[in-house]
Amino acid sequence: MHDATLRNWIICELPDGRRFLAGKVSGDRKGHFREGTYITTSLIVSPVETIADHNVVDTLNGRYLLKERNTADDVIFAKLNAWLARQAAPPTLLQVLATRDIDLFAAFVLRGFRAATAEAAWRTKEAQTKKTHPGKIS
Repeated sequence: MHDATLRNWIICELPDGRRFLAGKVSGDRKGHFREGTYITTSLIVSPVETIADHNVVDTLNGRYLLKERNTADDVIFAKLNAWLARQAAPPTLLQVLATRDIDLFAAFVLRGFRAATAEAAWRTKEAQTKKTHPGKIS
């Protein structure tokens, strides 16, 4: 049994490796979220290999049925990952630009933006939880 369904979902990873989900929620049985609202979940506690469409994923505070993963960026991220694997050291933005490959550039910038956004969202959620529920672990 799950608490809600998450569509158009992505995995967000914090710099320390912890993960949470972001997506459009529906069928919230606990009544925490309005239908169709985009949310971020609490930290994922399910094994990473179980995070896939049609599976139920456990987080610290809920269980989500995953549907319709957002796959729009898969191709450019695969290209970026292949390129990164061939690099001797983590590249700088200038090194990515020097490839003159717009897909590599887009994926590199998008990955950095998502990481920064995930970190900011998590810190905001953590601060709000501490304010409204002192002593609660998120």
